[in-house]
Amino acid sequence: MIGTAIATAGRVLWRMLENRGIDPAPLFEEAGLDASSRDNPLVRYPVKQATLVWRRASEILDDPAFGLSIANVWKPSDFHALGCAFMASTTLRDALNRLVRFNPVVYDVISYSLAERGGRAILSYNPVPGELDEPPILEDTRWAVVLDACRRVYGAELDPLEVTFWHPEPESGMGAFLEHFRCPLRFGETVASMSFPAEILDRRLPAANRELALSLDRTLSDYASKLQRDDIVSRTKSVISDSLASGKYTSEVVAAELNMSPRSLQRKLAAEGTAYRKLVDTVRQELAESFLGDGSFTLEEISYLLGFSSQAAFSRAFKRWTGLTPREFRDAA
Repeated sequence: MIGTAIATAGRVLWRMLENRGIDPAPLFEEAGLDASSRDNPLVRYPVKQATLVWRRASEILDDPAFGLSIANVWKPSDFHALGCAFMASTTLRDALNRLVRFNPVVYDVISYSLAERGGRAILSYNPVPGELDEPPILEDTRWAVVLDACRRVYGAELDPLEVTFWHPEPESGMGAFLEHFRCPLRFGETVASMSFPAEILDRRLPAANRELALSLDRTLSDYASKLQRDDIVSRTKSVISDSLASGKYTSEVVAAELNMSPRSLQRKLAAEGTAYRKLVDTVRQELAESFLGDGSFTLEEISYLLGFSSQAAFSRAFKRWTGLTPREFRDAA
């Protein structure tokens, strides 16, 4: 799965864990995430690694209702300007449409949609692209924070008509689910959705601030545009990184993984001022410096992990990149 999540969303989990008396730092480190970046809205975490933290937290706590505690700790600014724009929306329809439009700014592997059928407004989401591999608590947090945001702008009395989940019904903790959502719940469904009476969508919200919301929309649009421009580079680097050890990192293989032709990939990379071969060297150098600084990998192991045919070939490439041999770099580090 290729995707990214805004780093500031990581501080929500950080608070949730601290509230349970768990030090989050080792979990972030174990997943390979820079915890200091969680306050930087310009940094994005790879979804694969971000998901590992949630999965590990779920295993440690063994509490099926843990995800619902997000309602007590999240802040609008955790989700860049989207959280603040949601709060300033004129109607619930405006707020939910902002979520549909701008959610990729926060988490680009989920695509929301809003539809009306039979007097119901149905908010649902699907993975983008392919199958989303995440622990149940991530789905729980998603619906818990969406509902809490709706209640903050509309009123605490707001209850959905129904919420459906992909994951199976939890073996325990159902009381907490019913207390939070206050509506019928269905688990193990093919569609994840939250339904409201359609008639409430266009009622003016008490804290509406149209000018502020539109200003934040511009901020979100600028961020989303930049994300789209940068995305092909970050996605290509991610696939290269995953493929190096197997040796299957040709432009043809990587392009196929990205669902495009090699020519299209080269054209998109050229538009960003780079090239495929250059990205391979960049990824290799970044990983090599990380492995050498770690100290627990032998030069032979690093050569294999980076897809080199021999340790000598790795050494020659590393000196070309840095002016130092791998041993000299390790000693300096």
